[in-house]
Amino acid sequence: MTRLLVACAVLSLLVFGTMVPVLATVDLNAYLPIEGSPITPTFKFSKNVSFDYSNGGKLKDALNGKSITVNFTDNSDNNTSIKSFMEQLNTQLANHKSLATITKLAINYKVVINGDDKGASIDYTITLTPTVTGYILQKGGGTENTVFDAAWIGFNMTDPVVIPTTQYGDLEINFPLGVVQNQVPDAYNILKGTKAETDLNQNLIDASTLLSQPIDKWDTLFDPSYVVKDSDALGFGGKKVAITTLASGQSGIQQGSLHVKNIDEDFTADAKYHLKTNEKASSGTINVDGHALGYYVQGEPAISTTAQASSSTGTATAGGLSTMTIYAMAAFAAVIAGGIFLWSNKKMKDSLKRVKDTGPSKPIEYEERRHWADRFDDDKKTNNANTATDEKGKSSEDKDDEKKSPI
Repeated sequence: MTRLLVACAVLSLLVFGTMVPVLATVDLNAYLPIEGSPITPTFKFSKNVSFDYSNGGKLKDALNGKSITVNFTDNSDNNTSIKSFMEQLNTQLANHKSLATITKLAINYKVVINGDDKGASIDYTITLTPTVTGYILQKGGGTENTVFDAAWIGFNMTDPVVIPTTQYGDLEINFPLGVVQNQVPDAYNILKGTKAETDLNQNLIDASTLLSQPIDKWDTLFDPSYVVKDSDALGFGGKKVAITTLASGQSGIQQGSLHVKNIDEDFTADAKYHLKTNEKASSGTINVDGHALGYYVQGEPAISTTAQASSSTGTATAGGLSTMTIYAMAAFAAVIAGGIFLWSNKKMKDSLKRVKDTGPSKPIEYEERRHWADRFDDDKKTNNANTATDEKGKSSEDKDDEKKSPI
């Protein structure tokens, strides 16, 4: 019975709180206003690559002591290559039946290369900030739903993306070895034609992994606190609409475990080396005006929202569970906790009763507590008594001797 109660309690805790946050290969942050005005979400792509050349070799000669940072920021208004890249993304969106259009694209590209006598690491970070318009599939109002297109979040650029820069010349930013070829050509020539080149021939700009977790399985948290009707008297001038947050990138009971693909293997060029990559499951956070839920329209991801929560739909909370479901689970957990308390209290009372029934019949005797210095007084009294006894014995012996003496 005890094990059953503990198991139920642990299961309840798992349902509530075992969402394990994970760092992301692509991290999306977006806000969708219910009126459909242009938005500027951010897509942050990251990756870490490390080489171990502790056994020596030409790769060590090429990377040992290197400390290089490649960093630039530009946008489609100033750079025709970025504008061409933006048009490629728009073509992809159209192929995914998305009505959304990117009207401007800003890029921040940063790579840090560090090498020592044991190995080298390369950290990649690419941040894309597009300006997106036309993402509303259906305009609603009042209790009618507004439907947002969400297919635009899942683009995947599989072709090389070469950006001319004033600092570094023509720089290929979509594949890991592009910056190596640009900055450390000796290292690139060693890696070329090896298994490492094949392993690293994976594009960095891939947001399709966001939708590997179906959007209707994303965590949703509805926050009605922005609906403040009493604030009129206080001169409140902000938007009176609630916010729903949709989030992905967390393992859980409903979503399952999110798997990642990392490389950890040896390869051979002029010597034996080791390659390791570090990628995590993608994550996304989308804040939506109104009471929103993710679902699919003709097989493509979408988000439905209404400014006022529908009376026929339970308010969604973290994990995509309704408020009533969460309340029921909380009540269940409370019942379990109460059962454990009652059982524990009963066991304690039974234990006390057994002690009372089987205890000694005579009164319990307690040892008198005494100060540690009292022992010295006791020892002194004992010594005095012994001395007196010895002297008394000695006197008796003297009297006997006097009686025996002939004098």
